[in-house]
Amino acid sequence: MTGAADARIESLERTSPERARTRRKALIAGATGNIVEWFDFTIYGFSAAVLATVFFPAEFGSGALLATFALYGVAFLARPAGGVVFGRLGDRFGRRGSLSLAITLMGCSTAAIGLLPTYASIGAAAPLLLLVCRLVQGFSAGGEYTGAATFVVEHAPYHRRGLYAGIIAGSSFVGSIPATITVLTFNSVGTEYFLDGGWRWPFIIGGVVAIAGLFMRLAVDETPAFTEMKEKEALLTRPLADLLRNHWRSLVAAFVYFASLGVATHMLIGYMPTFLTHAAGVSSTAALMLTSGALVLAVPLYIAFGATVDRIGRRPLVRIGMVASVLVAVPSYVLIGTGNIVAIAGALIVLVIVQSLLASALLAVLEMMPTNARFTGTALPYNLAYALFAGTAPLVCETLVNSTGSNLSPAFYATAVASIALPVLWRGIPESRIAGTDRPLHS
Repeated sequence: MTGAADARIESLERTSPERARTRRKALIAGATGNIVEWFDFTIYGFSAAVLATVFFPAEFGSGALLATFALYGVAFLARPAGGVVFGRLGDRFGRRGSLSLAITLMGCSTAAIGLLPTYASIGAAAPLLLLVCRLVQGFSAGGEYTGAATFVVEHAPYHRRGLYAGIIAGSSFVGSIPATITVLTFNSVGTEYFLDGGWRWPFIIGGVVAIAGLFMRLAVDETPAFTEMKEKEALLTRPLADLLRNHWRSLVAAFVYFASLGVATHMLIGYMPTFLTHAAGVSSTAALMLTSGALVLAVPLYIAFGATVDRIGRRPLVRIGMVASVLVAVPSYVLIGTGNIVAIAGALIVLVIVQSLLASALLAVLEMMPTNARFTGTALPYNLAYALFAGTAPLVCETLVNSTGSNLSPAFYATAVASIALPVLWRGIPESRIAGTDRPLHS
């Protein structure tokens, strides 16, 4: 295609009102499912202490909390299977249909947790039912985040793909914010009320929001990129096999990236409230407020860094983030361990900035993958990395603290993961910004 043709297409992309409306609808529809996913995971992480009491016998003691975190991690084990299934559906039959199915399963399983009987009612069957719900949630989440990112970025104009990717990534924390407010609202009525059934409502609310997200997705057109592949009859019958044969280096780089990002994210969302309470002596309410404040800060950072990627390229911010992630974990946890609220707030701000810098590479990972296998190419490494590293991060951190007696052991774990990832990602994240546009290196 000639440069003049490129310019005409880009001009139309910038000015068409109908196209602009479609993009806004795609952005909202994609973000809604992402919000529901992280609403659920945040509620579970923030309510871990209550869920441990409700679903496990009292004689378990501290083991009940470990078992609750184990179920948090188990959900991630189902994500790779979900990534393969939803990725295949998305690459063969369309992004919209795959995402609509994912959000339906997610909403049903989330609401089901709020309706489960407790250990006091049915004994050992209660945690087993919770396990089933978490597995379904994990399976559906396997097609959600990267699928939504693919859907939104493929709708985005060339010159704003980084911004759109930043918004869809930031929507994760948008889901965490109302989750925190919901938990605090029901918890504020009283600890006894929350234990006696108030914990159910946040999960039921998450299921209702998912249904709203389903209707939003059904109202948006399929992405132009997928439509073009379909018209050209360029769709793959076995996208995973093609990726493993021709793009395995990209899969490895994406896996390492999502592993490092996942550990940073879930140490903040899934473990930090518990760590603040146990290690820093902060009240549960203060811990939730501090963590929620950090998540609020993350949203504009994600968007700002995404927009910066459009201007300066894919590599610079993630390289800064990787170096910083090696350096800041231990000092930040030292500050948190002081129990001083100002010091804790400062440490959380630093951790969120570093995590947001890492998240800026999402667009580069999407552009690494061929269009006709992009859904699978991002979903598989993302979900494998999150199953092995992100979902297990709270459990690993709590186990390290219990076994070593050191409150700094989670920080050393985060540093080790970042140190291993740094040399891989320094060269593995490509600079795919070409000649002033955001076109991918290959289709």
